[in-house]
Amino acid sequence: MSLYSICCGNFHQLRNSIGHICSIRFLKYHSRISSENVLQNRRHKTRPFSATVLVRNARKGSKQSFSNDRHLHGGSVESSIEVFKQSDLQHLKSLQCYDIQEKVSGGKTDCPATILVFDIETTGFSRRGDRIIEFAVRDLMGGKNSTFQTLINPEREVKNAAVHGISTKMVCSSDIPRFGEFIPILLQYVWSRQVAGKPVMWVAHNGKTFDVPFLIFEFQRCKQEMPADWLFVDTLPIARQLVDSDGEKISSASMKTLVERYKIPVDGKAHRAMHDVTALCYVLQKLTFELKLTVPQLLEKSFRVSDITTTSPKK
Repeated sequence: MSLYSICCGNFHQLRNSIGHICSIRFLKYHSRISSENVLQNRRHKTRPFSATVLVRNARKGSKQSFSNDRHLHGGSVESSIEVFKQSDLQHLKSLQCYDIQEKVSGGKTDCPATILVFDIETTGFSRRGDRIIEFAVRDLMGGKNSTFQTLINPEREVKNAAVHGISTKMVCSSDIPRFGEFIPILLQYVWSRQVAGKPVMWVAHNGKTFDVPFLIFEFQRCKQEMPADWLFVDTLPIARQLVDSDGEKISSASMKTLVERYKIPVDGKAHRAMHDVTALCYVLQKLTFELKLTVPQLLEKSFRVSDITTTSPKK
């Protein structure tokens, strides 16, 4: 199966499916489970991640609703964030896990893997000394609630706000989940999208050097293991196979270069996680079509956690 065939059925929905609001509420789990319980209670069915989420946000005060309309390839893109009173969040401070209400769907797909495009923003380049402060992901199969994004509390100063616009004040707050609190939510989202018996293929640009090592170390720091069926694909070395009009290898395979090459009009600020995920979704469609890559061939190019070295990543 080619990725482009998936794109034909699902990528054309990107400009519309982005508009599906992923309304997730972190709810207090009455039986007080831990993240280990979440790992043990894994379910393998494709199901839309449907819930109402109590959004942890650095802003305090009365409950508000924000709507952000964008236009991408002629389609309307809408996102919505709810900010709750600080008093509503007090009972969440000591929680280790959350309950997620889901609707189970019987959808089926012939794709050999669940393909998730993701991106992170961090406090710097050292995975040991720095922390993830934003995470965004999109399921390429599309549909309702196919996206998921959140800020993450690094519990340290953010000194590179000029790069991504995420300040210390935005994330270093009791209202923002720490990575240990985020892991169970991420796992539930992935399992809500994963097809039974098939691996999850995470896709990121420069992922092997930057995004994946950071993700691995954050899991290790929180004493959690990544699921064994998670595979990773880095689009950077794949893009380096492209040639220019003279038949020579392209001089740069950066996201900016690829977005310009494929004339992708992505709105929003670069170096914010969801903006970069959206751009990569379009790039991946064009890239795999140009290089005639199938999903099985992408799987052959994938790597595992054990393939990552211990050197500090660079973006």
